[in-house]
Amino acid sequence: MSNSTSTESSTAVAKRRLEAISNQVSPLGSSTFDTASYNEQLRIHRKPNQAVHSTALTPLRFLLRSAMVHGTKTAIIHRSRSYNYQTFADRIRRLASVLINDYNVQKGDRVGVLCNNIPAALEGNYAIPFSGAILVPLNTRLATKELDYILDHSGVSVLIVQEELFEKLSEEAKAKIKLILVSDSEDFRSDPFEQLLERCTNPFSWNQLHLPEDENSVISINYTSGSTGRPKGVMVTHKGSYLHALTVAIQNRLTTESIYMWTLPLFHCNGWGYPWSVVMVGGTQVMLNKLDYEYIWKLLIETGVTHYAGAPTVQNEICNHRNARRLPQEVRVVSGGSALSSTLVKRMTALNLQPLQVYGLTEVYGPSVMSYDISALENIPEEERNSRLARQGFNTVVTDELRILNHDTIQDVAPNGKEIGEICITGNTTMIGYYRDPVETEKAFKHGVFWTGDLAVRHVDGSIEIVDRSKDVIVSGGENVSSIEVESAIVQMEEVSECAIVASPDPKWGERPFAFVILRENAKLDPKDVISHCKNVLAGYKCPEGVRFVNSLPRTSTGKVQKYILRDELWKNYEKRIN
Repeated sequence: MSNSTSTESSTAVAKRRLEAISNQVSPLGSSTFDTASYNEQLRIHRKPNQAVHSTALTPLRFLLRSAMVHGTKTAIIHRSRSYNYQTFADRIRRLASVLINDYNVQKGDRVGVLCNNIPAALEGNYAIPFSGAILVPLNTRLATKELDYILDHSGVSVLIVQEELFEKLSEEAKAKIKLILVSDSEDFRSDPFEQLLERCTNPFSWNQLHLPEDENSVISINYTSGSTGRPKGVMVTHKGSYLHALTVAIQNRLTTESIYMWTLPLFHCNGWGYPWSVVMVGGTQVMLNKLDYEYIWKLLIETGVTHYAGAPTVQNEICNHRNARRLPQEVRVVSGGSALSSTLVKRMTALNLQPLQVYGLTEVYGPSVMSYDISALENIPEEERNSRLARQGFNTVVTDELRILNHDTIQDVAPNGKEIGEICITGNTTMIGYYRDPVETEKAFKHGVFWTGDLAVRHVDGSIEIVDRSKDVIVSGGENVSSIEVESAIVQMEEVSECAIVASPDPKWGERPFAFVILRENAKLDPKDVISHCKNVLAGYKCPEGVRFVNSLPRTSTGKVQKYILRDELWKNYEKRIN
């Protein structure tokens, strides 16, 4: 075939593809792609003085490439709806344009998202930084006062909020913040969010939207539970998010054929990087408004899901469901928050759910340590295999090698599986600091490393294993719970004099808060009263599982409560003080 014929053939193919694009009407009802300028819109113009060898790294570019390369491939599935990559990109472009034009969003503003795992939340992950603003994902499980603090501290000026979560907002927040409501109704034409996008008939072209000039600029502020009682805003960058997405894709074997199911909350560390990484490879994302395990099994069986993530609690529920059966396709499952038991690993693998254990924190973009590949341990003795499965593992491909430092000497502990130190992390996927909190930032970065607060040992093969927590954070079902926050809530009760919250072992959630309470003189309370009070002021997962009334609390000579003594009492039948 001549070069001329070959060129004509390629042109014809390209023309047919563009015609197919123009004929495809998006779910907005009136939107089609401007095929004549489509490719031009996807080319973000470089600055005249920009070095040839330099382009700021950002996960936003993944969307532009996939919209061009995988344009007609399914990007999003949500109940009866699905969007291809061209439609997905167009919706994001419209939302970014709406934020700028209708809501006056300026570069550096903070825009929040309070939604379950629905398309609008995923679109916000891209549209907000494309508008030049900084994303602030909000935990949908928080109580009103908790949300108030984060909204005020972050300075959120616009909030995308799902209607079923609207009542969580205080009247002050509703009055002060510009709200974009999402109904997530099956009748999408009645959804105010869809109507907003449909009214945007003249959106900005891609080269008019924002890409960062500085890859170390902030893309998102992700709030922790706050081990000191108040949530802290973790600032993560465009470059860090880009590199973390590479890790997720590589180590979880994501490809164009991957179908990722959203069992993990999107608000958790930007969904552990999956919003970026799945788009990067041109995969498909299946949204879940709630954890409906009947529906999850329907998706696993009928949609051919290949990947999902979540805490061991989620894995237990999936394995225990009446519809559980061995799947024909291998499903890669990332699990974090607490260690998987050997029994649960066996049950998962029997269903063709292949687990990969991870460890991380909000401050390091979520998973920064990944355990052994389960299949690599098949031929070793069971006792040794179970021992290794209990370990957190090794640093990811883009994370600096983890250090476990002795608190006194600030030297690395010996790799003997015995000497205990604190896990310390450095590198491109470490936060740049806490938002509006230089004191806590300096404390976290002392001696030039990030101190995680988790105590561990290093084994001979280089893997790490957590043995305890230096902070009094409780990890319940993958959610971090601040003991001080729960204590503050309980001592608000008139009958309570003092309170200490520690982690107690729980077979389902891994850990649950447990309250030791000292009552005021002559006061009377029932444990149920304490739990009921907590449910009125705290998210459900933060409420204590048990309450014990005591006359005194163990203390140091300086009066500090010795929580390890309380923990020891609850954990005396367990080998480690972490579940």
